[in-house]
Amino acid sequence: MNSVPSVVRPAGQPDLVAEAAKVFGNTVRLSIINALRQGPALRAELVARTGLPAQTLGAQLTELEAMDAVKAEAQHSRGRPMLYYANHARLERLLLALTQYVLADARGTDGETRINPH
Repeated sequence: MNSVPSVVRPAGQPDLVAEAAKVFGNTVRLSIINALRQGPALRAELVARTGLPAQTLGAQLTELEAMDAVKAEAQHSRGRPMLYYANHARLERLLLALTQYVLADARGTDGETRINPH
């Protein structure tokens, strides 16, 4: 029986574009990033902001940290909870790579994006 890879990546697709798709192509991850727009937060605060189950949120935070889209700092209190914040510089690089990949041929000579709605 042939196994199908979990992620199929087209030939020639830049690494940064594939990483952007992983970060921004998941609605749960997007909701976490959106919640962090309000500022850094502890895990319990993110559960309250997003309405996500703690286990789901924790797994996705781990993924976002691994992709450097979210950073975490240990707090100096009992139990050393982690304070999470968005890595804005990384998110901007990922968005730029994705935008260039998707809209590169849609730009006119004046730099304006030309999208022809159907």
